[in-house]
Amino acid sequence: MFATFTDKIIAGSSPAVLDALLKKTSRGVFDWKKRASFQNTVNYAYKNSAFYRKQFNNLNINPSKIKSPRDLGDFYTKPEDIINHAEDFLCCRPHTVFESSGTTGQNKRIYMTQDELNAIGKFVAAGLFLGGVTKKDNIINALDFCIWIPGIVTQKGLEQSKLFGITAGKIDPMEVYKRIERYKITVVIGEPTWLIKLTEIAETHGSLPLKLLIGGAEAMPENARGWMKDVWQGADVRMVYGTVESAGIIAFEPHDECGAYHIDENNFYVETVNTDSEGYGEVVFTTLNRRCMPLIRYKNHDISRIINEPCTCKLPFRRLAKLRGRTDEIVVTSGGNLYPLMFEEILKDVDGITRDWQIIFSSRGVKEVMELHLERAKDSIQEKIETQTFENIKTKYPDLWKNLSFKTFDTDFVYHTPNTLRNGRKLIRLIDKRNLS
Repeated sequence: MFATFTDKIIAGSSPAVLDALLKKTSRGVFDWKKRASFQNTVNYAYKNSAFYRKQFNNLNINPSKIKSPRDLGDFYTKPEDIINHAEDFLCCRPHTVFESSGTTGQNKRIYMTQDELNAIGKFVAAGLFLGGVTKKDNIINALDFCIWIPGIVTQKGLEQSKLFGITAGKIDPMEVYKRIERYKITVVIGEPTWLIKLTEIAETHGSLPLKLLIGGAEAMPENARGWMKDVWQGADVRMVYGTVESAGIIAFEPHDECGAYHIDENNFYVETVNTDSEGYGEVVFTTLNRRCMPLIRYKNHDISRIINEPCTCKLPFRRLAKLRGRTDEIVVTSGGNLYPLMFEEILKDVDGITRDWQIIFSSRGVKEVMELHLERAKDSIQEKIETQTFENIKTKYPDLWKNLSFKTFDTDFVYHTPNTLRNGRKLIRLIDKRNLS
């Protein structure tokens, strides 16, 4: 009952009031409400969703006895469930549908009501305020609207915030650059690769004093942040973490010093499963307030760990460490378990290459080959790139270096001209071709 009462208070609050409530709510209250909302979601889904009713009945799961995620044992909702049975999840008539970007070749479909979109917008607006945006700021939303969810969710946030904003969509960054000064824009929101292009334009044509750049929908190269901050005369660069399946922002970076994403524990119950010795495991989330298409213990393939220690910024949310990679991108080789973040660290300060790269594992006879596909600047020195890469491996990942020294597998450098590796919305970083005929 308390969780339902709290939800009513939140529904009636403005984003500014919600911002204050989130700051002042203790972690204990979040934990209590999270557990109560989880129980409500499980019972609601069993009653209204054909998918969950069938799954629970087949596994002899009694929803009335489920008090926490661990009570569901090894039951999870998986991406293929949504791909194959999206409509069976529905608990009421939807008003719209969003699709994933389709990097796997099979788009996932997420249905929502207008009320749910508006509710997400309210939390997006509150998140902007938590991150230091004020009524004096002017914002450009340059996220994509093409049957994908980030653009419209951000737009709903701007509507709820009552801030001055421009709905640009994912257009040519030069068109946005030309309007920053005209409309006194202080905050720009877009995909990281798009923000990098915008920053390159500013570096060439003249920087402007932005306050904040917010990225989402894909990973931000860590080595890009300092450069972007310098170009935009001290602007902060922050990221949000969400997926099409979550339909909202699971976690966000409200302040530069946080060092991790703060989890929206009002709307999501986040777990990590199959954790390693460092606590990293697959991210699993349950939607706590969606009623059109709730998701229970959804495994989204991202790898992270939950940080329970309080943050220096004093916000009462648990944190999610920066993503280490994805379960479907980790490649097990003779060099060990290799993941995208490892190569991000190796390549981030190598001179003469762009921020787009791809690692392909192949075979040459019985020998494994690690191909580093890099975009090389025109006047760069190939020998210097390779020397610096190997030095970073030696310094940062001695186990991988040991295997390279023993020549347990070969390493090839394959060079490309800039802006040619990425031919879609997202660049798959690690590809395993060893078992392909």
